[in-house]
Amino acid sequence: MNTFILAIWAVVELSSNFVREKPDYESPLVTQSLMGQVFEVTETRGYWKKISDPCFYTGWATDLGLVLMDDKQKDAYIASPKYICVSEYCRIYAEPDDSADRICDLTMGDLVLKTRADREGWQKVMLPSGRTGWVHDKDVEDFRTWASEAGPTEENVVATARKFLGTPYMWGGNSIKYFDCSGLSYFTYRMLGVLLPRDAKEQIKTGVEVKPDVRSMRPGDLVFFGRKATADSPARVSHVAIYIGGGKIIHSSHMVRINSLVKGEPGYYEREIVGVRRIIGHTDDGKGIRRIINDPSYFKQ
Repeated sequence: MNTFILAIWAVVELSSNFVREKPDYESPLVTQSLMGQVFEVTETRGYWKKISDPCFYTGWATDLGLVLMDDKQKDAYIASPKYICVSEYCRIYAEPDDSADRICDLTMGDLVLKTRADREGWQKVMLPSGRTGWVHDKDVEDFRTWASEAGPTEENVVATARKFLGTPYMWGGNSIKYFDCSGLSYFTYRMLGVLLPRDAKEQIKTGVEVKPDVRSMRPGDLVFFGRKATADSPARVSHVAIYIGGGKIIHSSHMVRINSLVKGEPGYYEREIVGVRRIIGHTDDGKGIRRIINDPSYFKQ
């Protein structure tokens, strides 16, 4: 099959879109992208598009879940007013009526374009493709206002992560539907208006270093596990969790769950800590952490 290079953009049309390592349905999943996210398209193979952005892995997605745009269209899309979905799950309906046909599902963190139409309890919204529908106004908030006001604190990082308890683990999971370990930390902070790198091996390079003991850690710190460096091999990061205080972590391991770092306690997580990084208080200070409001793929700068 012929391969050719494109200089275009893609906006995700589905509530969560699978991104794979190679252009093949049997290829491993590397991440999920969310509705409204903008990616650069660097290569095409048939109906597969290679997409990337600074926070994400580069990977392949099918064009059915993407809306392709040129530079001008992409810039206009980014500049357009939007809503962010703040409910865990909801629906976009063809009419402002719960019995109307469903256009698609909408999940936490998804972005939809605003329209000027509304009815009591409802907002009319537009998908990146131009399709329109109606969503309950309690399920969405103005994206710019939300992004301007959002910010992580020790309390809201823990509260947000705890909302996802019991969510199934899936390699590459990065949505309310499924999480892998770094997907949970990425998504938790994203829903507080902050962008981390997608992968644990990159997340450990962000923020500032914290001593790996419960007396030094604060809620919201990221705790990394793996293998420490030796004379013969570098350190290897294989897992990340969020510290929630009291010697406990929340992480996606089989499912999102809470474990203890204190030996002898019930649920003790017996793996070697290779690093702890503090994220809170280190946004937009050159530590690899950005506020969404300052990110050019979400807002015109």
